[in-house]
Amino acid sequence: MAPPLPPNPDDPHDYGNFSHPGLSEPRTKEEWRLYLDYQLPPRPALLPIEVYEQLSSAERHRHNQDRMAHHSALVIVRTSQMKTIHHQIRRRMVTNAHQPAGARRGIVLDGPATLGKSTLVKTFAFDFEHALRREHPERFTRQYTVENRLIDYTPVVYLNIPSQATPKDLSVALAQYLAQPYRSGATKSDITRLVLENMRLVGVELVIIDDAHFMDLSFKEGKVVNDHLKYIANHTAATFIYTGVDLKHSGLFLEGSGSARVTQTAGRNTLLHMTPYAIRTRDEKADWTSVIAAMEDALVLYRHQPGTLAAEWKYLYRRTGGNISSLAELIREAAADAVLTGAERIDRTLLDSIVINEHAQSTYEANWQQDPEPPADEDGPEAAAS
Repeated sequence: MAPPLPPNPDDPHDYGNFSHPGLSEPRTKEEWRLYLDYQLPPRPALLPIEVYEQLSSAERHRHNQDRMAHHSALVIVRTSQMKTIHHQIRRRMVTNAHQPAGARRGIVLDGPATLGKSTLVKTFAFDFEHALRREHPERFTRQYTVENRLIDYTPVVYLNIPSQATPKDLSVALAQYLAQPYRSGATKSDITRLVLENMRLVGVELVIIDDAHFMDLSFKEGKVVNDHLKYIANHTAATFIYTGVDLKHSGLFLEGSGSARVTQTAGRNTLLHMTPYAIRTRDEKADWTSVIAAMEDALVLYRHQPGTLAAEWKYLYRRTGGNISSLAELIREAAADAVLTGAERIDRTLLDSIVINEHAQSTYEANWQQDPEPPADEDGPEAAAS
């Protein structure tokens, strides 16, 4: 057997490095920073077709691998809905920034599954922390000692709620995210006190609680978890954002019928809704088409005719129900197939052969023959005909 090769720490694909080339959901501040620093696979150049056809097998394989990596990541389209909600979150953070001691107002982002809520809030947090890096680079490069403790500046906390979480589970998850040590056998109160102290010292400004619907607030245990979350939010200066499915009725707002606590909880959070795309008006149709066009522009295929997908906007709406996550899934799958088979184009025939998530697929199969209603005439007959 050949002797092992010496490691090369500068090569992410070095011998013995089996880390996945993509990202997983961050669970710690170190994994969050990997997300912030992650470089998407670069877009390969589209070679002249005659050059591509003359590549050796090995060269063509490498080139195709690069194209498929690019298509796998595709692009995050900053939709009008994303921009609107980002603005509302930013406004809330500005409002909270120098507020006197007391409970800050949070935001609850509600909506059906697979609409991209997690992507939306992570993108906001990405922009927010990168802005801080530009404005205050010293916070990320210098070491600070406060109250005899070495401070690791951590402005963003991103936390996924584990299923059937207890109050102690939440405090432990926060401690693990912040790399906050605690003694074996520590109580919930002990860990929570350490977490709150650490959050104050390291400068946490934004806390994202993703998948909050995993807290079953219809039972006593769920209400205890909700109370614990509110306690943590009340004792930090950070802005809290919660995301999930059907949160309005989950107990995050409603904690019983007719009690004062219903008003208290609802009064501390603004409920924002994410919805699938609609094409009822010309502006909505233009918005939907622009999302398709942005994804289509990112394709690196040798025989694809630009504008093919944008022209299929009605069909793509039926296939996905206006769900941007389903749209991205469909186009990524089709792009992979176009490279793997050598078709090098995405057309209606290829799209028809792709099976995506069950919800979108079953909805399409039930309604495939129904054409979406044309956008409403907002500018007269001439506009409606276009």
